[in-house]
Amino acid sequence: MITKSTWKNQRLEVNVRSLTLLMAILLLATACSVPTLRTEMQFANRLAEEGLWEEARYRWEKQLEKNPDSPALLNNLAVAMEQLGKREQAEKLYRKAMALAPNNAMIQRNFNRFSNPDSNETEDRDEKPQISSRETDTGR
Repeated sequence: MITKSTWKNQRLEVNVRSLTLLMAILLLATACSVPTLRTEMQFANRLAEEGLWEEARYRWEKQLEKNPDSPALLNNLAVAMEQLGKREQAEKLYRKAMALAPNNAMIQRNFNRFSNPDSNETEDRDEKPQISSRETDTGR
């Protein structure tokens, strides 16, 4: 025979299990919907490829708030600033990116092109902004 207190305990146990399951589902759904640095960079890179430099700049700046020491973000943002005619800001960003990744050939090439606009060094037409990764933190 089920007593009133047994019934309440069983009902409470079911409610706790249901609540726990609901919380797990919500956490999983939230984790799946949060954009990663990689997907955010891919989107900003596509904007830059389309010539939407102001929007790409905005996206890279937002990412930089969370990842201030990313040479890839700094480099991509420097390219955007250069494209937007903000040369002083571009130079600061290039220098910071080079300090963080002194052996990064792409950042060095972008800075050399920036510093010597009349040189024979031209940008590779097929070159696209790159996406940061833990193994190779490179930029455009």
